[in-house]
Amino acid sequence: MMTHKALRSSLVATAVAGLCTLNSGCLLMLSQLGNGGDDDFIEGDDVRLAVPSGVSMRAGDPSEIRGDVYVIIDNTIKDTNTWVTGSVEGMAAIYRFLDRRRETSTDGDWRVYGPFADDDGRDLAWLVKLDDVEGVQKFELHVGPRDAKSVADVDKLLDGELSVDQNLRSGGFNLYFDTIEAHPEMKNEDDSLHTFSGMIHVTFERDVDTQRKQIDIKFDDFQVLYQGFLDDDTFFSDETYNYRTEDDGSGSFHLALYGQWDDWGWSGPETEKMVLDMAWTPDGEGRSRGQILEVDGVGDLKHGDLDINECFVSDGYITWRTINDAYIDEVPDYNIGEESVCVLGIEALPG
Repeated sequence: MMTHKALRSSLVATAVAGLCTLNSGCLLMLSQLGNGGDDDFIEGDDVRLAVPSGVSMRAGDPSEIRGDVYVIIDNTIKDTNTWVTGSVEGMAAIYRFLDRRRETSTDGDWRVYGPFADDDGRDLAWLVKLDDVEGVQKFELHVGPRDAKSVADVDKLLDGELSVDQNLRSGGFNLYFDTIEAHPEMKNEDDSLHTFSGMIHVTFERDVDTQRKQIDIKFDDFQVLYQGFLDDDTFFSDETYNYRTEDDGSGSFHLALYGQWDDWGWSGPETEKMVLDMAWTPDGEGRSRGQILEVDGVGDLKHGDLDINECFVSDGYITWRTINDAYIDEVPDYNIGEESVCVLGIEALPG
């Protein structure tokens, strides 16, 4: 049914490119890092997403299944965590190492470390800038050619900040994909078929005393071109990816992305909009919705807009599932259960 293959190629591949800058020996000093310290920095938990409850396999009735939209959202969350939490944890390690050492130079209020030649021998050099003013920690990661000598010789790859006010933590970071394209040696083999552009802004606010957290990932003129062996696909967005949990553990998820969803035969090469939404109660029960929509008359879906709705219990198994009438002839056994069993109405969804 709805597949997350194309979605992963647009979200996860971007992340892999960003992650390689922090996780593959990019900085000379990374091999010397210890276990960090007690300095405040963005933590993995600040930006970690989660489905309503832990997904565990249930033994028993083989007819019990998880919905297609639930599985796509679960996989998207896991993949997003791989790069979002990986990026901040990698940068935290760099920060904690450098914050105890004398800077190479200064740039206004910034302490500058580097440029350092890449530890893997690539034609790259790395530079880090740190600043801490009135409790707001700021950081930047730059990359340039191996012979770079100063800030003027490198390009900004990532920047961000953290503020802490008692139990409330807030901040975020920006990732600049044009910089990745300007320095292709950052890419690993998995990224060789992808061309990136634009920016992603990750912001968060988290109350460490409750379950309240909000994470927004804003796509800013972001685009991925996948140049496959048989087919080229483009995915892009200027939307905002939202994740919310409240004090009691209830929450919601929303993602919208434009792309070519032609890998299961219900659409052709035209661009449509995919929208994924989920909402859940404190007990982890909820509903999800997945749509692929023609926008402004553009699109070539086989039967027009595609709309799938699901409701689920706390471990993700569906109690109700339906596909819009235009597609029911394609999958005549798809609809399951009655909407009356849902604990949340469709108005609970964020989109």
